[in-house]
Amino acid sequence: MEDFKPSHKKPGDPIKSEEWNRLEDNISKLKAYIDNMADKVTLTNLESTVGRSFSLNEVIPGETKSYGAKNMGLITKQWVTATRGVGDICHFGVTDYFDTLYYWSGAENGNKYSLEISYEYVDGDTKKVTPAILYVNDRSKLSASNKDNPYAQFLYSDNGIWYQYLAKNVDPNRPVRYIRFRNMSPDSNPRVGNVLQLKSRVRPVTV
Repeated sequence: MEDFKPSHKKPGDPIKSEEWNRLEDNISKLKAYIDNMADKVTLTNLESTVGRSFSLNEVIPGETKSYGAKNMGLITKQWVTATRGVGDICHFGVTDYFDTLYYWSGAENGNKYSLEISYEYVDGDTKKVTPAILYVNDRSKLSASNKDNPYAQFLYSDNGIWYQYLAKNVDPNRPVRYIRFRNMSPDSNPRVGNVLQLKSRVRPVTV
């Protein structure tokens, strides 16, 4: 946007069309800039009242190897269902507005549609992320990104991979109280890292 140079006029003074158009263009550019401004909050060491957590260097029952490290990036724990199979993985409390959720996942016997995510808003209403069941890549070896749930990046080690995915908030104009993750596949064991990122557009202040 070009430098703004104030031009003071007296009441009743005419304004040239090119001056008016330039003013309108600058206002439009400023609005677009503000609308695209965003803030990203990282939540770490998240706990849940459902599911079961394991350190990254623990072997989850029914699996053969761990990640072999105390942490990968900011991830220090992995959440899975309390008993292997379909069920709740974790419920993370956030109580915040956001437009996009970034989460870390990966699955034993993955490369399957296995994960359900839902948002519980502060008014008690619940909405599911679409598609209803999300694709989760296999954690044991790096696999191609799936078009229905592409990953944004990954953390790689010889013992396992974490994939970062994103999910849109169904209603970003309401604060979310809980983000719920659920395994929907009896044949796969997806896990969720104890780190989330919430990306929010800058909202105008109402006075």
